[in-house]
Amino acid sequence: MKEIKLKKKDGFVSFLKEKIGHIKIREIIFSEVEGWLIWLFGSFPGVIGFSLRTMVYKLLFKKLKGFAWIQPRVTFIQTNRLKIGRFFAVNSGTYINAIGGITIGDYVLIGSNVTISSGMHPIDGQGVPVISRPSKPMPIKIEDDVWIGAGVVIMPGITLKKGTVVGANAVVTKDTEEYAVVVGAPAKKIRIR
Repeated sequence: MKEIKLKKKDGFVSFLKEKIGHIKIREIIFSEVEGWLIWLFGSFPGVIGFSLRTMVYKLLFKKLKGFAWIQPRVTFIQTNRLKIGRFFAVNSGTYINAIGGITIGDYVLIGSNVTISSGMHPIDGQGVPVISRPSKPMPIKIEDDVWIGAGVVIMPGITLKKGTVVGANAVVTKDTEEYAVVVGAPAKKIRIR
């Protein structure tokens, strides 16, 4: 059997150095612990599952007020940069990456298969591949009484103002007005609640 050797330039170790070499060791350790806890408790069914997830996320999140109704199979990344208010609910398949910080107010409802990511890979220039570039942090703020429909994408750096409703499969590329109902890709206001 032929022995497989990793090449220095394009092997696993060099890939890791390029991808996470700029990240502090304590952040890497936190991410590992976070990933294992979310994997262990992320799919428990029923009220017991909701209760276990709330307890785990109270330990991991920067802030989590009250009980959170977090369905199974929700992915959270960088939970230590995530602040969530009271009466929070999120449905299955949603991905929330708080690398740039995410603040979520009270009475927020997030549908299934939503993507909320507060980091963006710079794309300008041709010298360094996009995958090798560190994410640029761009905080997201979701104010009180917001409903985000299924399949929505919230782009980095966005503020969803109080009372906003985002229709299913919208892509939010700019801040909203208070109590606006926005739909489409890119999302546009169609009315006020």
